[in-house]
Amino acid sequence: MDDASVPLVGEFKYPVDRPDGPVVCSSRRVSVAGEPGMTKQIMRAAPDDAPSPPAAHATCFVHYDMWQRNETHAEVWSTRRESEPHQLVLGDATRTHEAHEAAVVATSLTHGTTEMSNGKSAPPPGLDSRRKHHVALDACLRTMRVGERSLFELPARLAYGDAGSFSFPAVPPSCALVADVELIGARGGGSGAPEPKRADMLYEERMARVRAHRARGNERYRAGDILAATGEYQMALSFLTDDMLMQLFGDYLKEAEAEKLPAHLNLAACFLREKMYREAIDQASRALGVDATCAKAYYRRGRARQALGQDDDARADLLEATRRSPGGEDAAALRALRELETEAVKAARARKKTFGGLFAHEDDALESSESSESSDGDDGSDGSDGSSENDDGFDGGESPRVSARKKNKNAARAKRRAARAERAGAAARDAEARMNDVDEAEDVCVSSPSRDIAGGSTDAVKGVVSRLFKTLGFGR
Repeated sequence: MDDASVPLVGEFKYPVDRPDGPVVCSSRRVSVAGEPGMTKQIMRAAPDDAPSPPAAHATCFVHYDMWQRNETHAEVWSTRRESEPHQLVLGDATRTHEAHEAAVVATSLTHGTTEMSNGKSAPPPGLDSRRKHHVALDACLRTMRVGERSLFELPARLAYGDAGSFSFPAVPPSCALVADVELIGARGGGSGAPEPKRADMLYEERMARVRAHRARGNERYRAGDILAATGEYQMALSFLTDDMLMQLFGDYLKEAEAEKLPAHLNLAACFLREKMYREAIDQASRALGVDATCAKAYYRRGRARQALGQDDDARADLLEATRRSPGGEDAAALRALRELETEAVKAARARKKTFGGLFAHEDDALESSESSESSDGDDGSDGSDGSSENDDGFDGGESPRVSARKKNKNAARAKRRAARAERAGAAARDAEARMNDVDEAEDVCVSSPSRDIAGGSTDAVKGVVSRLFKTLGFGR
């Protein structure tokens, strides 16, 4: 950087009015040395122990989104949309671009053609319009360290130039770009042996890479290093591209999907921990694309939607997670559902206080739902101890013996209730721990749409559903 001071790390977000548009970053913008017109803002700094920027010829794995820097903010390219990090060799695009420019100059000096050895003329080598922006990526990656995520403004000369692109992607002439770039990993480079291209790897080589990255991701996640775990899971997915999966069948396809599912699930867990709820929803949805019966995917998507205030969608996901969960894991989803009901009741009370009787129908339904849930019998008792008011012949008041007996019974009842609540809380915490833990490939969900929940949870689900219907005002 040509700015001697250290660039600040800023908060970043996607604008509400343009959820798929250019991200907004609050960090200080600095110019990039050697690239006039190119600026950088650090959105998330690399870890302190991250290596220096990748060497020339290093194989880089990168996620990026690019938009036109004009009033349209039209998307140019996105690897995050497909959840497939891009693999590129640092410097290759720049060398190809320079060779093309040199050929164009040579062509103009020889009246429009270059001479081949057989005397025939040949046009200068062409450039892939879909990869012209890789020159800009080269410039970005030379300033980044592994784990860093930054926002760049890129001049047109580093991307589609004065001519623009009229095929895919469509970019107007002389259009600058905005790029959100994340360097996930870098291997090789310098004088070392080059990293093989992903497309040239055998199936077994790819799967070995996937397993190794997922295993390292699980270690980092359980050690509390969520950022490093996220990078490992993204690296695992970079070798499970759609073009590879489309060529697989039978046991090979099952094996690849058995690795792809936990990678998406674990990324969803990471994004939940980082409070990146839109990304968590996306990864959980991709996991459901692999296995539509996966309880953890429904649970994590429901939790993310709950955090975003999408209560109806969250409720639907959590109910489905409860229905699909084996064993006692439904306790976590039921607990989340109860939280949603409590939040709905609080909102109804606030609305009633503000607007009076305008929403009386809904408010009464919510209040009655909460009352019916809170009055569910703890031990089947109606609160009476079965003893007579006049056991010892007293016409008024209670004898000390009756009063003491009732007091002891009430204390015993309260103790049993507290013990039950503690057991239920422990079960819910255990279930949440299992739901929030990262997955191994052998732990992937098993499709069983008609399976009942063990331990009487089916009745619990029915009870939740009935209360939700009452909350919404149906069946009155």
